[in-house]
Amino acid sequence: MNKSQARKILGLDGTEDEREIKKKYRKLMHENHPDSAGDDADNELAAKINTAYELLMKDYSGPEKKKATVKKKPKKHWNGKENPNAYCARPIFHEVEDLDGVNLGTIEIARGRYVWSKDEEFSLFLRSLYVTSKELLDNARPSLFFELPDVIKQKYLADLTYLLTGQFIDGSLTLKELGVLDIDAYKIDAMVELDINAPTPKVGESLYPAGVSNHRLYLRNKGGQIVGYLSFKDDRLYYVIIPLFEQKKAQVKMVVADNALKSRTRKKYADLNLWIRLNETETSAIESTNLKIDELLSRYGKEGL
Repeated sequence: MNKSQARKILGLDGTEDEREIKKKYRKLMHENHPDSAGDDADNELAAKINTAYELLMKDYSGPEKKKATVKKKPKKHWNGKENPNAYCARPIFHEVEDLDGVNLGTIEIARGRYVWSKDEEFSLFLRSLYVTSKELLDNARPSLFFELPDVIKQKYLADLTYLLTGQFIDGSLTLKELGVLDIDAYKIDAMVELDINAPTPKVGESLYPAGVSNHRLYLRNKGGQIVGYLSFKDDRLYYVIIPLFEQKKAQVKMVVADNALKSRTRKKYADLNLWIRLNETETSAIESTNLKIDELLSRYGKEGL
C-alpha cells in the first residue's frame, strides 16, 4: 500500500493535517471495528484502515517530527491600542497547543503599553498584570534585603496589580464591548451583595454610591444607610467600573431590579439595573495613578527597615 492508496481508503485528499487524519481514522474505525460496530463490522476494511493510518502517521512520528505537531508561534507583535501614559509596558501572553489541542503552556508574544481588548484572553491579561507587578516589586527591593512575610508581599502585589489594571483597561472601549448603550449611558447587569444587618432594598428602589473602600464600591439607600457593595455577574466589569469611580470618571444610576432578592450560600444579593455615563478623561487622573504607583514601590522598598 502506498500513500495515495492510504489516503483513498481514509477518504482524504492530501490537504489534511495530523489532527484531521486522526479524526477521520477514529470515525472510520468506530464505524467498522467489531468492538464498536457489532454485527455491522467489516474486519477486512478495519484492517485496511489501520494499515493506511499507520502509513500516513509515519510523517508525524519520531522525535525529529515533534516540532511539526506544534502550532507556529505567533509573530512578536500585537495590534492593540496603547496607553502611552501607562506607568510601564506589560507582556502579552498567548496559549500554545499541539495539533491534538493539548495545551503546552503560554508564551510571551509582545510587550508594550497595550490596553486590554476582547482579542486578549482576560485570564491572560490578569496574569500579565500580575507578572508586571511582581517585576516592579522585585526591582524596588534589592535581593540583599531581608525577606518580607508573604502576607505583606501579597498585599503590595494585589494593590499594585489593581493600580495597573486601571491603566490598561480603557473604560469607554470596554463598556462598548461588555455593556449595552442605552441613549447616552451604558446599561450593565449588576448586583449588590447585601450586608447581614442591612435593610432589604425594595424593587424599583434607587441606590447611591457611598464610597470606595478596599476596592469595593459600597452603596447606600436614600436614607443614607449602607446596604452592601456593588458586584457583577461578569467579573471583567469589576476591573472596569470600580476604577472609574475611584478616578471620578463616571456617573451612575442604580435601581433594584424585579425579583431582586437572591441567596448564595449564606450571602444575599439583589439584582440591579445599572446605567453608567463616562466623564471626560483627565490627564491628572493618569498622573495621579503613576504617582500612587511610585509611592507604593517606595514604601515597599523601605518596608521593615
